[in-house]
Amino acid sequence: MLKKTAAALSASALAVTGLAVTASSAAAASYPTCDSAKKKYISSTRFVVQPYYTGTGSRNCEMGLGALSSGVTRLQFAFNDCYNGRANIAEDGRYGPETRNAVKYIQEQTDGDAAVDGVYGPQTRKAMYWGVYIEGQGLWDCRPVGV
Repeated sequence: MLKKTAAALSASALAVTGLAVTASSAAAASYPTCDSAKKKYISSTRFVVQPYYTGTGSRNCEMGLGALSSGVTRLQFAFNDCYNGRANIAEDGRYGPETRNAVKYIQEQTDGDAAVDGVYGPQTRKAMYWGVYIEGQGLWDCRPVGV
């Protein structure tokens, strides 16, 4: 009887663990990895350049520690352009500890709108300041784009 109860408890624990792993994996896979950067016009002459996923064209994508892309480079540019005085992040396209810490700083400023986990995603994109450029003239201002 004791062996049957132990086996039933073990099976239940494995089932619960399997469900937890599945739920966690599904949440982690909710957005693709940002693998490039593109212009987003906010008026007829003003634009920002933000990370996006080339597979769908969506800016709803994620990047975290270990990512390597022009999307990471664009994030690093935005941080250096708009959060000057915090730190100078190497604009090398590598999502390392400095970039993660910069993203955490941005997330801490959002009053709970974005999880403070150092992972760049849609909530961070909407909350952070981006360099706004004027066609043919360069950097004009920094502001949250919010869309």
